Amino acid sequence: MEMNEILTMQINEVYNSSELLEFGLVEKEVKELPARVFINGTKVYFFEPINNNDLRLYSIINKRSFFL
Repeated sequence: MEMNEILTMQINEVYNSSELLEFGLVEKEVKELPARVFINGTKVYFFEPINNNDLRLYSIINKRSFFL
């Protein structure tokens, strides 16, 4: 990947753990939510676990909305 290549994520696409690291996402522990949640900057990403290593991105919201 070239340095000037912009990484973008798409809703309903499947990503693995190493790809999430490339995007700079940091996992956040959540309770009572059947999802894995990652944060990067001002965005919160919600993933549905597909199997041990794959996650489907199903929602992206603003970080302030998540913590309200």
